[in-house]
Amino acid sequence: MATKALFISEAVLIDNSIINENISYTQIRPTIIKAQEMYIQPITGSDLYKDLASKIIAGTITGNNQILLEDYIQPALIQWILVELPYVLAFKYMNKNMVRRSSTESSSMNMDEMRMAMDKLKNDAEWYSERVTKYLQENENLFPLFMNPSSKIDTIIPTGTNYQTGMVLQRRKTYDPYDFPENRYRIK
Repeated sequence: MATKALFISEAVLIDNSIINENISYTQIRPTIIKAQEMYIQPITGSDLYKDLASKIIAGTITGNNQILLEDYIQPALIQWILVELPYVLAFKYMNKNMVRRSSTESSSMNMDEMRMAMDKLKNDAEWYSERVTKYLQENENLFPLFMNPSSKIDTIIPTGTNYQTGMVLQRRKTYDPYDFPENRYRIK
């Protein structure tokens, strides 16, 4: 398997997040790669993503790419890692079963607390992701691969917005002022 570029180092992740230092980076690394590919690549598009990845691997990331990475992508990536990490840390695949990890010094969150925390983390991640998109749109002349993606079938086109909703917004019926109680007895 080819070497995967990590858009964030262990030190930057630990220093800028609520992740405890006692968590092994080998446990976090697959989640970093997953978060990059699932959340950052759709923001930047596959062409700019691959360009950044190749420069990270080569150690040649500088200038505008470094600003994009450190000031915009990494804060968003941290939030997406925090969204994905609880499941990775809570469960472990064993030889015969999947088990829940536990600790004698702490207590697990209940489902309502976890759902509330995950919603907050997801909202934060979307906000930081939107910053990346707006920065790229504002500086499209600095990042030509963002606005001019290739036309290959596997190309991921950059998203226009990063906010998602869990609600179904159905179309309302045509507005009729006589539907309101205060207008019910008025002559049409």
